[in-house]
Parts: sequence; structure tokens; C-alpha cells
Amino acid sequence: MIRKTVSQAPIYVRDALTRAARMAQVQDFNSAVDILYPILCKNPEVPMLYEKLREYELGKLKNLSGGVKFLAKLAALFKAPVVQIISASDPVKAMAMCENSLAVCVDNPVMLGVLASAGESAGSPWAVVSALDILCKLHPSPARMKKLADAMQRNGQGIDALKIHQDMIAKTADKKNIDKAGLQAAMVLASIEKGNFNDQKSNKKANAADAEDAIIQQLLDGTIHDANQAQLLIDRFSAELRKQDSVDMRRKMADAFMVAGRYEEALQEYKNVADRLGVLDPVLDKHIEKAYISHLKTTIEALKAEPEKYENADAQVAQLEKDIYDYRWEHATMRAQRFPNDMQLQFDLGELQFEFDMFEAAEATFKAVAENPQKRRGSLVYLGRCELLKNNPAQAVEYLTAAVNDMARMDKYKREAMYYLGNALVLVGRIDEAKENYKQILISMADYRDVPQRMKALEENAAV
Repeated sequence: MIRKTVSQAPIYVRDALTRAARMAQVQDFNSAVDILYPILCKNPEVPMLYEKLREYELGKLKNLSGGVKFLAKLAALFKAPVVQIISASDPVKAMAMCENSLAVCVDNPVMLGVLASAGESAGSPWAVVSALDILCKLHPSPARMKKLADAMQRNGQGIDALKIHQDMIAKTADKKNIDKAGLQAAMVLASIEKGNFNDQKSNKKANAADAEDAIIQQLLDGTIHDANQAQLLIDRFSAELRKQDSVDMRRKMADAFMVAGRYEEALQEYKNVADRLGVLDPVLDKHIEKAYISHLKTTIEALKAEPEKYENADAQVAQLEKDIYDYRWEHATMRAQRFPNDMQLQFDLGELQFEFDMFEAAEATFKAVAENPQKRRGSLVYLGRCELLKNNPAQAVEYLTAAVNDMARMDKYKREAMYYLGNALVLVGRIDEAKENYKQILISMADYRDVPQRMKALEENAAV
């Protein structure tokens, strides 16, 4: 089963979510459940439906009488065997039958267990997580928590799985019972989700006396793991894929290959996923691009490091660099054309146009994208930079001031905007404002770009 976001689902799915949310706001959870559960049965590939339906079912549960709960559990004893038989040939139908029972009373361990099993058969890890999460909330046990953590990893929820392992560690006296393989896989997957794959060392030292305690200490310290430890995740995913093939699992396998620097294998896995999807997924296409370009850059580095070992190394490097340029441009324009309403893809195209010195095209792109509230600030910064390159600092000040005023927190994005604003202010002669801009940057990061040198130059000029 291929997951879909709400934006990819039929319009009636979004409408149902909106109507159910309105019912939940007035504590009418019965109506919210009645609205959503038939929609979920028709669209089991949308994880958001499971998340919201479970939320509303828990709200409904608070007002159910003991008699209703008892009858629901009793009915499940007779219904479950039938659903399990159906699940063997039609797991999606079995999932819908489970949802019918859970819509009456979600506190139904038997049907939740059957749903988890059917979800596995259907290749729907989000449904498995949904069922096991409720089981653990209502009837927690170490065995169920472990199953939930494993399911979350298969669903790509590494950070959530890591939290469960942390809770289990805190409650486990005998560390020999800790699932070390599961712990390490969760840690690596969590690192992938955070997007931090650098080889970093923890600021804390493990106090444990043996390797097992050290693993647990690393987990508790939140240590970031390097490419070598990505192999743990690769091994785990490989074992899972031997049991049951899954598009989601292969996508995560490709992510792990990227961490390990095995770009060709990552590229192959991403392409396999794309072939199975059969339709263009812009996010997946970006992953394919990243893997392909990373592979080419690795080849370029090898050619430059030892050119004497290769025939016409310089010519090969030039050709590969051209290939990178052409590939990036072709795919950025293709994605933007295929998805004209996706502002992130339009913004990506504008960034590439700017990088490739296509400033007029970039300016037109960013003016259009700036109409979108989510991309407005970033677009204004680029528009300001375009004006600076056009030697129009007054207009640059307007764009950059608007961007900075819309940024509350001093982060890398605001620092960048203030940097270019300071440069523009200098060019229009507003020196005091420029100095104040630079000072705020230096307070947050003392060695940001060439700001110290720019401040020194302004101070020296003022002293003359």
C-alpha cells in the first residue's frame, strides 16, 4: 500500500477532516467518529485519517457506558476469527471490518490486535502503529511497547520509537533484557529524521562499565551516529525486506545508504521506489537527484585527488560538472512545471535560477512565490539580493527590511537577511542602521561571515 498525504487524497477526504474537526471542537466525538471512519475505510492509504480518528475515538470512549464497552468486547470474540480468515486473502477489507468495530468502542484489544496484523499484511505500517499505539495507551505492557517501537521504525518514526525505547530503559532494571539491535536501529533512524548525519562526538562520556551500558548511555545522551552505524539500520531493513517487501522500507533503506555514503545503492533503491509508485513524486525525485549528484561528486573528488590514474581526468571532471548542472536544471524545471501550485518547488526553481546567475528569471519567480505566506520571507530575501546585484540598494533595503520585520527569532535565516540588509544600508549611506544590524548579528554569532571585518571598516571610517 502506498501512503498518501491529505493533499494527494480526494477532496472529500479533506472536507471530512474539516467537518470532523468542527464536531470535535464542540466535544461531539460521536459525530466526529461517524464522519471519519467510513472515509478511512475507503482511503486506508492516508495516515492522517488514522491519527485523527483515533483521537476522536478516545474522546468518545470517555463517555461510553460500561455496558457498551462490555458488549463491544464480547462481539469482538465472535467477529475476530472471521476477520482473521478474510485478512489472509483481503487484508484491506479486514482492516475496514476492524474499523467498524473500533468506531463503536476503541477499547477493544482483540480487534486492535487483528487490525495490527491486517495492517502488516496490507503493507500499511501507519495502520499498525495506530492500532498498537491505542493498545499501549489503554493496556500498556513491555511486549506491546516493543511491538509499537518496531512498528514505528518500519513507519519511519525513528524519533518516536527512540522515545519508547528510552521509557522502556528507564523502567527496566535488568539491562540484559534490553533489545540492543532495536535500540541502535531506532537511534540511527532518529538521526536520519533529524537530518544530522555528521560524525559527531557526544559531549558526555559513558559511565557504564561494559559495552551494553555504553549503548544505553549513548541513547540517553542523544548521541548523533555516524555513517558506520547506518550499517545497523541497513542490516535491519535488509532482514525486514527478506520477510516482506515494502515500498516504505525500501525508501528508508535508500536513506540509510545515503548516510553510509553508498550513493549508487541509494540511487538504485530510490529508483525502484519510483518505478513502483508509477507517478512522479517530487519529494522522491529530489532524493533521486541528491543520490545521483552525490555519486557524481564522489567521482569528481576521486578524479581530482589522483588525476594521474585516469585518462583525461580534467576533461572527465568538466563533463561531470556539466552533467550535474544539466541534471539539476532539468529536474528543477520539470518539477516546477508539473506541480505549478507547489510553492516549495517554485521556490526551489528560483533558488537554482539565482545560483545559475539567471537573475531576471529568479526575480520573476520570487515575486510570484512571495504571494504565498509560507514562502514570503525567503522570497523577499532573494528579491533583495537580486536588487543588490542590479545595483539598486534602495529597493533592496525595502525588500530586506520587510523580510527581517517578519522574522521573530534570530536564527540562520534572519542572520542572513540582516546581513544583506546591513550591506544594502551601507550602500545607501544609512551607516548607523547598518552598524546596528551588524551588532545584532554578532551578538548571536561572533564570527558570522565577514561581519567583524565590515564592522571594523565602518568604525575606522567613522574615526577618520
